[in-house]
Amino acid sequence: MPLLLSHCLLLLFLSTTLSLPGFGQREGEGPPTQDPFQKPAAPARPIAAYRSHQYTAGQLSIRATDGATLRVRPWATGVVRIEYFPAGSPVQPDASVSVVTQPSAGLATGVRETSRSLEVGLAENLRVAVSKSPLRVHLLRGPDTVATEAWGAFQRGATTSSSNETGVSFRLRPGEQLYGTGARALPLDRRGRRLELYNQARYAYQNGTENLNLTLPVVVSSRGYAVFIDNHTAGYLDLGATNKSVLEYGGEGLRNLGYFLVTGDSYATILDRYTALTGRQPLPPRWALGLIQSRFGYRSQAETEAVAQRMRREGFPLDALVLDLYWFGTTKDQGNLDWNYPKFPKPAAMMRNLDSVGVKTILISEPYVMRASRNDSVVRTQGLVGTDSVGRPFTVASFWAGPASLLDMFKPSARQWLWSYYKKRKTEGVGGWWSDLGEPENHPVEMHHVTGPTRQVHNAYGQAWASILAEKYAQEYPQERLFNLARSGWAGMQRNSVFPWSGDINRSWSGFQAQIPIMLGVSMGGVGYMHSDAGGFCVGPIDPELYTRWLQMASLCPIMRPHGEGVPPEPYYYPEPYKSIVRNAARQRYELLPYLYTLAWQNAQTGAPLARPMNYEAAPGLDNEQLGNVNDQYLLGPNLLVAPVVQPGQRRRNVLLPVGNWIDFHSHETLAGGKIAGRSAPLERVPLLVKAGAFLPLAPYVNTTARYHTDTLRVRFYADYGVPESSFTLYEDDGKSAQAMDGGQFQLLSFAGTTAANQTEIQVSASGQGYAKMPPSRVIELLIPRVAAAPTAVLVAGQPAPADTWRYDTTEQALHVRVRFQNQPLTVAIQGLRLNSASTAAAPETLTLTAPSDRVFGGRTTLHYTLHTPGQHTLRIRDAQGQVVRTFQSSTEMGPHELPWNAEDQNGRSLPSGVYTAEMLGQHQRLVLVRPD
Repeated sequence: MPLLLSHCLLLLFLSTTLSLPGFGQREGEGPPTQDPFQKPAAPARPIAAYRSHQYTAGQLSIRATDGATLRVRPWATGVVRIEYFPAGSPVQPDASVSVVTQPSAGLATGVRETSRSLEVGLAENLRVAVSKSPLRVHLLRGPDTVATEAWGAFQRGATTSSSNETGVSFRLRPGEQLYGTGARALPLDRRGRRLELYNQARYAYQNGTENLNLTLPVVVSSRGYAVFIDNHTAGYLDLGATNKSVLEYGGEGLRNLGYFLVTGDSYATILDRYTALTGRQPLPPRWALGLIQSRFGYRSQAETEAVAQRMRREGFPLDALVLDLYWFGTTKDQGNLDWNYPKFPKPAAMMRNLDSVGVKTILISEPYVMRASRNDSVVRTQGLVGTDSVGRPFTVASFWAGPASLLDMFKPSARQWLWSYYKKRKTEGVGGWWSDLGEPENHPVEMHHVTGPTRQVHNAYGQAWASILAEKYAQEYPQERLFNLARSGWAGMQRNSVFPWSGDINRSWSGFQAQIPIMLGVSMGGVGYMHSDAGGFCVGPIDPELYTRWLQMASLCPIMRPHGEGVPPEPYYYPEPYKSIVRNAARQRYELLPYLYTLAWQNAQTGAPLARPMNYEAAPGLDNEQLGNVNDQYLLGPNLLVAPVVQPGQRRRNVLLPVGNWIDFHSHETLAGGKIAGRSAPLERVPLLVKAGAFLPLAPYVNTTARYHTDTLRVRFYADYGVPESSFTLYEDDGKSAQAMDGGQFQLLSFAGTTAANQTEIQVSASGQGYAKMPPSRVIELLIPRVAAAPTAVLVAGQPAPADTWRYDTTEQALHVRVRFQNQPLTVAIQGLRLNSASTAAAPETLTLTAPSDRVFGGRTTLHYTLHTPGQHTLRIRDAQGQVVRTFQSSTEMGPHELPWNAEDQNGRSLPSGVYTAEMLGQHQRLVLVRPD
């Protein structure tokens, strides 16, 4: 086929001629050359039977017949630590990089011994039972078993070898679902998988990649408990892959094993207790919730300033710009940590000017110091880097940018040296930090650090790095909030003000589809701000529809940050209508800032993630399998349901609704919950639903949070007869003071609603000491949608409201009430309010025709579809003229299906190169056949 024709077909498919050269942050496109994980093959040796025990101050210590020790330590309400010390090991746990609390006293109510077991009584009707022969730990609540070990603690391999394995296993129940474990491009329910606990960089990964940059040793069960392994060595989690009824953990080279069982009557309680154990995420600076624009990368001061100016000129909000490695030079200059002054001649003035218009500057840094860096000799002669086995500085020869040294983030002198550079840049005006490659991306197994060899310390490396900034800010800038954009971490990373992203994702629909389960998997591990390089980072071509759908989702995620290489990540580069659609999504995010900032406060208070799985509000232990593994929608806080469009060409999609009524954010239609509803999903927006009875606070749009103010609040109250009482507490402070929460420098605005047949009341009250520049009073613009007719009266503080302060909109069927709140309790009573709460018919879509395996292919591709209801349908392939060239009959069974197509017509003849369309029940997927010459 002529080359020119091939190019024309590709351009037609992509609907644009814009294509820029790519530059990946790795030589080649594969994973690191080192083997990141070794699987043991030796048989396991379980702990033996009971010999004796001691019970002191609520702690139970059991000696086994093989000389091992098992210890039960009640730690906090609903939290128990179990420790295993093999024979010959000191009964002293290894230092934890995750836990920040000490065990509380007085938790145990005593110990009871029988011939077969020992039991320690706890609060909340809990007790820990240890069977004697063999030694096994069981957590019970009343007559029910919450969690139980399968074959208990074990060892595998030679006890004197550094590669020996120590582990523990637990029984799994039929239907039990398992969440957490960190960033995995896998379905939310991780049961049936064997997953590595070893942080790994995966360049251009897509859906289905099991092991990524951020692994967490936390498994949350649908039965109301979490297992948290408090060891950071290289390990694995077998979640029923080898034995479907067993969850197993194994860790390399451990001298002892410690794990926590965390219980609760809800996922919220479990995460509350887990984050209390490992540390809460501090409040972010408010600007972190705005639009953060990034690229690999802005190469000069002039380009950086031009981007900010054009974002403003094109009408996009903007709160921060990210400078990738060009701020210090080239890929060969990593470790310089100082400005490339020929390209950035006046960095302090640049950052000061950007800050004056509400744009913060975020700088990248890496843990590698290139051998070509001006700091190479310093870090090696001063012993600041990883070493070989005899203490000589180690050169990472296979690092993608060239030979380099790796800073030893565990060494105090290295930490202080790195901070000295951070502090200089901070003094110049840096607003936030980007810690890249922190797995570390290339970490040779032969390397040693001051705390141990690579495989023992690898998972803790990003944690140690992040703690430098967290500790130094607390010491030297105690009034400032920290923003650290990081790619890797470990259990407890949230307390270091880390805002993680999901790594170098492929710019494709498959890469996009992976982002919801990644975000939710990390959320269920106690880390509330996981997000992605919106639009996709690398490899894939420019695709305006993909970019638009990705940015729509990002606008309703914890962090919104377009980023990429090879094609433009800035929204103003895209043609209409895509540019305006993304602009509207970003502006809507800024209107939602009062709600989003309150979610950040909730996270800082209780560990509740901003983005939550669909079953987050359901009580664990319930049969909730349908909601328990939803991978294409999520809850944003308690009141919003987000259903992104993750398939190309899709203009309708099914939404799985929890019980209760749900109201469309845009149209105010009512949808009955507890079922699947088909929803319109035009390119202009994605389905966004509000829980009935909810209060949703909004603010007038501003193009930067530097201009954010709440002297006017637009509060929607979704009154519903099915929710007679509801409430929401809004958090407000100055958006920047690190001591605001602890020092009481905030205000809480509480909204409480009661809805009855003849009257609806809204009560507003305030508490807290307040904060600098707090409005002395606020105008609250109430909006109540779904109102069938004008009310008979509106009373404010018991008096009839002036006629010009309320109105009924017959077209919108909405009631608008405007009141001034002067920080004193206020009641708005609406008499004779009749709600139009009739549900809209929303029949689910019969099927979804999803993205093919290869949209551009040379002779074979696989078509994918999912049947939501049983039945058979015809899939047609049409050519560019609309003629049907091939037909297939679908399966009749519900679920996902595949149809391979070898680019032949109905008669088995090879079709020519061209653009084709797969069509099924009015849904379409575009295909480009490019035959080789």
